[in-house]
Amino acid sequence: MKVSDTAEIQSAPARLHLTKCVVCGSTASKSLWSVDRTPIHPFRPRTAAGSTAGFGTLDIVRCAGCGHIYNAAFDPSGAEDLYGAFVLTNVPVSPSMVKAVEGTAEFILRHSGSKPAILEIGGGGGALSILLSEQAREVHLVEPSRALSADRFAGTRVQFHQSMFPAASLGNRKFDVVVCRQVLEHVPDPAPFLRALRTQTNDGGLAYIELPSAEYIHAATSVVDFHYPHVHYYSRPHLRAMFGRAGFAVVETVDVKDGHDTAFLLRAVENAEMQPPKLDGGDDLGRLLAERRARGRERLDAIAGAIGLYGANAYSQALFGIYPGSSFAAMFDDTPMYEGQLAYGPSFDVPIERPSASRLAGLGAVVITAYLHDRTIAEKVRSFGFEGPVYSVRSDAQSGRGELPPSLFR
Repeated sequence: MKVSDTAEIQSAPARLHLTKCVVCGSTASKSLWSVDRTPIHPFRPRTAAGSTAGFGTLDIVRCAGCGHIYNAAFDPSGAEDLYGAFVLTNVPVSPSMVKAVEGTAEFILRHSGSKPAILEIGGGGGALSILLSEQAREVHLVEPSRALSADRFAGTRVQFHQSMFPAASLGNRKFDVVVCRQVLEHVPDPAPFLRALRTQTNDGGLAYIELPSAEYIHAATSVVDFHYPHVHYYSRPHLRAMFGRAGFAVVETVDVKDGHDTAFLLRAVENAEMQPPKLDGGDDLGRLLAERRARGRERLDAIAGAIGLYGANAYSQALFGIYPGSSFAAMFDDTPMYEGQLAYGPSFDVPIERPSASRLAGLGAVVITAYLHDRTIAEKVRSFGFEGPVYSVRSDAQSGRGELPPSLFR
């Protein structure tokens, strides 16, 4: 498939919404990566119907004061609609994903003591909350998505609050453990969020915070990890300072998903005035990202035949924004509620479907956008008898090694 580059010129955003670094307060920054129109959802919700809705802008900048990376074009006024849409993400749909959730629950419970009261913030479909409730005294789940209802938790110890955090329905309740997975990077202003989280944690209680690693993105030069739902890309030293200012001390730091994410086990203590360090290096990141983009364009142009994607997620959203003039013949995903929905880009819609031998047979190549599961997905694609090229949007040094498919960008 050949596509034109004429529609793929990335222009600078007309308006920046975030003009001050949330880590150090500096108003000076340098632009690293810009995408004019990128999808903000993995599929087009009913409330975002129409060709002009459902898009955002990326202007990824590095703070001149401390080196923090963030999307200065993120519009905070739309955050509640974005995260409250009829879309659930991070739903475990494979044995490996279920095993990962079970491992997280085991880690939290091992450190929390007997029968803790637990609060989970932004828990998606609630799989972790349900597991935790089996050994907890009570679990409260705060999740804004309208795709979830209290019926999901009937017969469990999970009390559901359909709300952004802080949730008024929690009142002044305090918890032994607060869990916040893949949330902090979505919060435009993290300081009041972290203070509210500390307020709802018992003195001496624990918090488990998990989020993507800026160190991984930089080391891998991962272009698809810059997508609209993520506002901030935090480094470990900056997070330690932010946690300390909010009243949390780091007890343990854990690499998750082979270093793609980082988990922090925190203890609720007195807040401390901690200055974030200035991170050196990374001046060439913008150039390296542009090189990755050009390499991906070459790979796509070299594919003979139609292209199918596997994984309707934030990484496919990023891909559509990077290559807006492209069209794709199929979008495969294993999330039940996604089937029959429309993944969308600036110039196309493509139905989301389950993979099958007949649909794969007509494709020239498959690009795995759910790259954190690319080994398993590649095996599945081959099991359907597909013999064409299989690429991953993974761009770290592991791509193409062993059973991992080669990278679209390397």
